[in-house]
This record gives sequence, C-alpha cells and structure tokens, in this order.
Amino acid sequence: DARRVLTVKPDLGSLKILPYASQTAMVLGTLHDQVTGELSPLCTRGLLHRVIESARDDFGLAFTVGAEIEFTLFHDDKTKQDDMPVAVDESLFGHATTLNQQEEFISDLYDQLCKQNISVELVHAESASGQLEIVLKYQLDPMKLADNVVLARETIRAVARLHGMRALFLPKVSAAQAGNGMHLHFSFRNLRSINSPKSNAFPHETIPDAISSLGGSFLEGILDHLPALVSLTIPSVNSFRRVGPGCWTGSDVSWGVEDKEAPLRVCIDPATRCATNVELKLADSTSNVYLKIAAVLSAGLDGIMRGLKLRPMAGSTEAEDLDSSLASKLPATFEESLEYLQCDNFLCSILGKELVTCYIALRKAEVENSSGVSLEDEVIHAYRLA
Repeated sequence: DARRVLTVKPDLGSLKILPYASQTAMVLGTLHDQVTGELSPLCTRGLLHRVIESARDDFGLAFTVGAEIEFTLFHDDKTKQDDMPVAVDESLFGHATTLNQQEEFISDLYDQLCKQNISVELVHAESASGQLEIVLKYQLDPMKLADNVVLARETIRAVARLHGMRALFLPKVSAAQAGNGMHLHFSFRNLRSINSPKSNAFPHETIPDAISSLGGSFLEGILDHLPALVSLTIPSVNSFRRVGPGCWTGSDVSWGVEDKEAPLRVCIDPATRCATNVELKLADSTSNVYLKIAAVLSAGLDGIMRGLKLRPMAGSTEAEDLDSSLASKLPATFEESLEYLQCDNFLCSILGKELVTCYIALRKAEVENSSGVSLEDEVIHAYRLA
C-alpha cells in the first residue's frame, strides 16, 4: 500500500554515543503505523519481544543467547587485476601472525565495543585469509544480545575503515576457503523451578555430557523446523555457497555433542562435563538477527509444547540403525528453503501472514536478481559497499 507510512519509535534504552564517530549517536527502535500508532506486523524487533514475553509467561522460561561473528578483512586500497579485493593476511586459525599484523585494529575494536558496553569474550584468527572471529559475551536478555550484534557489526565496519581496511561479513568470499558465519548459542532458565530458577536448565542434572528432557524437546523442536528455519538464518544465495559436508555447517538435519559438522552442536564444559548450551551453526550475517533469534526460539518452544523426544545423535548406533529414508536432508538451495518456509504452518503463524508474505517476496526478488552472478561478482559488489 503506497499510502501506508511506518515510523520508528526509538527505544531510548538502546541509545549509544558512537565512540568512533563522536558527533553521532545510534538508537534502535520499533516500527509503528504512523496513523494508528500500532506496532507494525513487519517489525522484527517487536516480534522478538513477543517471543521473549511468551516464553516467560506461557512456559516459565528465560533464554540466554550468545553470538560469534566472523568477518574477513581486506585492504582498502588494493585490488587484483580482476577487481577482486586482497585479504590483509594469509594466516590460518589461531595464528599469531594476525595479532602481530592487526594488533592496533583489534585493540581499537575492543576498546570501541567496551565503550558501548558490549562485552567481548574473545577475538581470534579464523581459518581463512584475513578472517577474524569476535565472540560476544552471552546475554540473559535475547534482545540485548541482538542489539549488541547490530552495534558490533557497525563498529567492526567503521573501525576497519579507520585502519585502512574493509570488513566483509559475506558468508563466502573464497570458494577454496572457509566462509563467514554468525553462530548463535542458546540455553534457558526454568523460572518456575523451586530449587534453582536462575540456573541453566539445559544440562541434565545428574548425567555428564547429557541434556535435560526439557533441553531435548527444545533441541528437537529446532531440528523439526530446521529446513524452514534456514530460510531465515542463512537467507541468501551466497549463504548456501558456505553450506555442505566438510564446511563445519552440516548438510543434514542432525545434532551432535561437540560435533562441528552437525548443524546443532551441544557444547560441553570440559571442567564440569555439563552440557552448557546448543550452538546453531547454520547462521550468518546476511540474516536479520531479530527475526533469526525469534524464529529459532519459537521452534524450540514448539518442541517443548509438543513434548518432542530428541532423535538419536549423529553418528550414534541408534542413528545408524534408523532407516536411511528417514534421514532428513537440508534444502540444497535458498529457493528450496523458502518453499519449506511457506509449508511450515507453525513458523508462518508465529511470524504472521504479512511478514511472511513480504519476506518471501523480497527474498525471491533477490534470488532472481542474483541469477547468473558469480561468487567473484558477489565479493566485488560487497567490497564496494563495505
């Protein structure tokens, strides 16, 4: 409707003075109808707020969410003859070379994030040339984590520019090297627990390396909706260039304990042997972080509501004994994932008809626009916009 106007209602609690641009502030907000003042059904920040409230009021659960952001640094003023950008180094995972060469950038980035009250747990070199990963500290409020992701990505871009570089979050920048993900970590607290309402309810109380029955249902809910969820968590043609066997993303609907080839990885504390959280590896920075978290939490809550039993772990004897025809493969293309979303009545009901309709129309237009575009063209385009 061309006559419809949406306005942004600022959330003053999110107001930040940007330390890298001292005359500028940033504030996040929600979309509202200009005439009625009602929250727009297209507002994904509002959607996440509703999901958080439902988890608390209907299930007695509060979620803890963390994020890992991967990105690639390129020289700002150097390209190859074919216009492809040049990575700032050729180091590999954990190499000290990256710290030696990028120490000023890393220190400045850390300081800039701290000034915005964004806590950083770790910064390290990843597996591809010029690739870094920054791990944001988990938050007891998923909205706070989502806001921190938005602020962190903008800060990374800006600080990279200040240091003569450009930061790309594009999921795949080289066909021969690892891609950039934005992994999410989830756990929850049972607010109705008499003994420990503030404790992590994800691990099993007595069995090492195991998760609770509630955690199992949460995990199975995500697995049950995963073919549709990936249309929201890895929502681009380039995203699917990063997915497949041997790419640390997984290619089927499965879970594992400390298994980096499973889409859902249960993480274990080596000191206590307790399951601490589940990591979703099929996620990247082309997605809307509010929409992504809201959808994943909703899928997990659906598993709890239905009392789903967790399927056998990938690679286990029980999993191998299952009929191979029952093994569910992930969508092979982004277009296929959109078809799964259209058929997922539960997720469509959570997102709402208007948001789903607009989202699918937009993504299909992007798919059509990127038809025939090579990986190199995608990288060059992203570099010019970085």
